[in-house]
Amino acid sequence: MIRRLISATVLVAAIAPGAAAEFLERWSLNFNAGTVLALNGRYDGATRLNQMVLPGSGMGLSIKYNVGRRLILDAAYSYNWLFVRKARRPEDYVADKPAMVLPLYTLNVAYVLSPGRNVRPFVTLGGGLAPWWFSSQAFKGTLWTAPAAEANFSKISPLLNGGLGIELGLWSHISISCEARYSWVFAKDEDRFGTGVFTDQGILGVRLGITYHFGRRNTSNQPEE
Repeated sequence: MIRRLISATVLVAAIAPGAAAEFLERWSLNFNAGTVLALNGRYDGATRLNQMVLPGSGMGLSIKYNVGRRLILDAAYSYNWLFVRKARRPEDYVADKPAMVLPLYTLNVAYVLSPGRNVRPFVTLGGGLAPWWFSSQAFKGTLWTAPAAEANFSKISPLLNGGLGIELGLWSHISISCEARYSWVFAKDEDRFGTGVFTDQGILGVRLGITYHFGRRNTSNQPEE
């Protein structure tokens, strides 16, 4: 998704430099990192997911497009991992550092509450896909077998999310942000994992980010509403 957006931007710049300059002024690139918490959902019939895993970490990249003074489209990818508590590690993985790995591909719409100001609070709503898995390591590693089935403990699950945040301008092209986003991951699959094993999951991510704006951040090049 992000690769296609970048390719489209480069193509426009090559064909029509003048139009591309105006087009690029609406785009920004954000890098973020932070923590991720399991809030809701069960690992199995006797254990909640937050009893199974520790608070985790994540990092992400997003491309944003200013539709108007208040609306922003946000296409993002993040890679997140939550290490399994030592006392909960399966016998085969005691010597490893196993984790639940949770990449997120999302497309959101953000609504800016105070456009044109240096401090801009916003709310965001969207959805996407989460190809999650349990592994012997947070990066690479060997996939687990599901607790009550002979299937790999992994799935590509749809998700919905919503959140709020605040952006602070540092310079004309640079801003920093803090965002809290709650995702509901539709991970339940009784046919694959068995009845009562690994329900839908509620995940909270809290991120600090830095954004480069291709246009001057606080200029009003978008049409008035």
